[in-house]
Amino acid sequence: MKIRVIIADDHAIIREGLKSLLEKKGVDVIDIAKNGREAVDLSIAHKPDVVMMDISMPDLNGVEATAAIHKKVPNAKIIALSMHSSKKIIYKMFASGASGYILKESAFDELYVAIQEVNKGLLYLSPSIARMYGNNKGDAFNFSDGIPKFNEISKKERQVLQLVAEGKKTKDIAEKLGVSIKTIESHRRNIMKKLSIFSIAGLTKFAIKEGIIFLD
Repeated sequence: MKIRVIIADDHAIIREGLKSLLEKKGVDVIDIAKNGREAVDLSIAHKPDVVMMDISMPDLNGVEATAAIHKKVPNAKIIALSMHSSKKIIYKMFASGASGYILKESAFDELYVAIQEVNKGLLYLSPSIARMYGNNKGDAFNFSDGIPKFNEISKKERQVLQLVAEGKKTKDIAEKLGVSIKTIESHRRNIMKKLSIFSIAGLTKFAIKEGIIFLD
């Protein structure tokens, strides 16, 4: 049977390019998503074998989307597809439930191999990353430097932090998350208190440093 795949990326050229290449390899691309929220919804609806997950996406990033899919569609295997190779981001993706991590600069053949490997229940890490960190076993679970501070804030607070750092207004964030303005203000106060950061600029800098948002 063909491997059923969902592609999540906020760049149309990448989405369509991957779809075309994978279909030529006999992979069944059942849907594509423009952001993390769509990726979660489509994964729940279609229950794919594999989700190709871009990390840097607006609204809901790949880390949070991966965690949600891993919880709601546990049989779906998730491969991170990113231009970022920092230990911190790689760790977060694997800790959130990803089964593979590939750099966007990698050859397409590597991506195809990764899909086959994770579909068998194995882990896959780009050889270039493994070499970079002196690890030839694909074990990304040791990449834990600096994670504790990130984990001080809850999943909901990370969603609010991403939207704040993206420049969204409090009213718009409240509408998007289906809560009151007071709830968002409360989340923001809690985030600032937990992180000891008391300005929007500081929160934005933290979000960039921790891979919650990215500067493409």
